[in-house]
Amino acid sequence: MSRTTYEILEMIYALKRQKKIIYGMSILFLMSFIISYILMVLNVSLVNNFGKMVLAQFLAYLNLKDITNLSQVDIFFMIVKHNLSTSTLIYLSNIFSIPFMVFNAFILAYVLFISNPLIFILLILPHGIIEIPALLLCSSAGIVLFTSIVYRLKGNKYLAHMQFIDSLRMLLISTILFIFAGIIESFITFKIKTLL
Repeated sequence: MSRTTYEILEMIYALKRQKKIIYGMSILFLMSFIISYILMVLNVSLVNNFGKMVLAQFLAYLNLKDITNLSQVDIFFMIVKHNLSTSTLIYLSNIFSIPFMVFNAFILAYVLFISNPLIFILLILPHGIIEIPALLLCSSAGIVLFTSIVYRLKGNKYLAHMQFIDSLRMLLISTILFIFAGIIESFITFKIKTLL
């Protein structure tokens, strides 16, 4: 068996070993999305005002970048740089990757709330179908990293090492998915946006 084949199999096994954490984070993301959307529909002003504030800050960030004058390749590198820096921050935040993930679910719910559902699907689904699992894996990797630290503090070096390696493998898969999502977002989503 080649080293590459071994590493690919170990990545798959890491996902299987950590499936409870991955499922838990997925359920939390979905519930955060649904609850956020329901609160927006019920017109809870605090939730809606927070969504407006976050969206305004994001639009200001985009204006600073002036993406209208960027090539698709430049947009790709900007998206990938943003995604990878965010995923690294989420991973290193350990247990605090949970609030990051809940926040992303809230943002997604807010974008759906203020958008036409068809346009939302056309602009989010192509890259979101890869980017959301990447986010979930990255957040899960942060939790696995946290469990590694807990095992280390308890003196179980073997389990601490196994958890740490699993977290790195999950982060690598997440990184690959974020890069693919960046390709789709910059070369397909932006084309759809110009057509709309």
